[in-house]
Amino acid sequence: MRQIPLDLQFLTAQGRDDFIIGDSNRLAATMIDRWPDWPGQFRAVNLVGPPASGKSHLAAIWQEQAGARYLTSLADWRPQNAAGHYVLESPCPGPECPDEALFHLLNRTADGETSLLVLSPEPVGGLAWSLPDLVSRLRALNLVRLEQPDDALLYRLLEKYFADRQLAVSHEVVDYMVGRMERSFLALRTIAEAMDRRSLAERRNLTLPLAREIMAEFADGVHSRQSAFPTKMDEQEN
Repeated sequence: MRQIPLDLQFLTAQGRDDFIIGDSNRLAATMIDRWPDWPGQFRAVNLVGPPASGKSHLAAIWQEQAGARYLTSLADWRPQNAAGHYVLESPCPGPECPDEALFHLLNRTADGETSLLVLSPEPVGGLAWSLPDLVSRLRALNLVRLEQPDDALLYRLLEKYFADRQLAVSHEVVDYMVGRMERSFLALRTIAEAMDRRSLAERRNLTLPLAREIMAEFADGVHSRQSAFPTKMDEQEN
């Protein structure tokens, strides 16, 4: 199984020009730009990552580039379907993704006329498929794993988030937020959106006092569990 550790960023814009290139995600852009020359027996990639890690952004870039069709189910897919390129979202064993349909779709990627980008939170080769030949094919896919961002990437993404919304924010505020938030794309998105909403609702600028209020609320669990992430200070205390 080919494993490629990558970092992808959260961005609201989905275009190729919106993809911020850095040392931690350069390989991701290279993999997409390399298509259709993807390595391996099957022209297919399993893009693995947690929520908000950038899977959808990368898929949107590739979908436009390849003219790919987006699939959330293979219940109606048949081997005689026309060749083409596909994004498959979170396939799991069951009626929405029959083993036989996925098996035949993967076989089509070996003919040079079909490509497949599989998005999933965990490697699909490790799921409980019942068809042994399907499991062997899934484990042979190029596996691209999206890791969490480092401080430098968090900083650039926060700046991008606010710049896209024409919101002015100082380096001091961004430094403060990066120094205290969890290292995850989901935390980045949730906290940035909370800042954005509070700023608009209260007609306040994105100042350091506002950032302190938001970060304190997350640390105290004021926001819902889905939105409340441990801050860096919390991690140190634990």
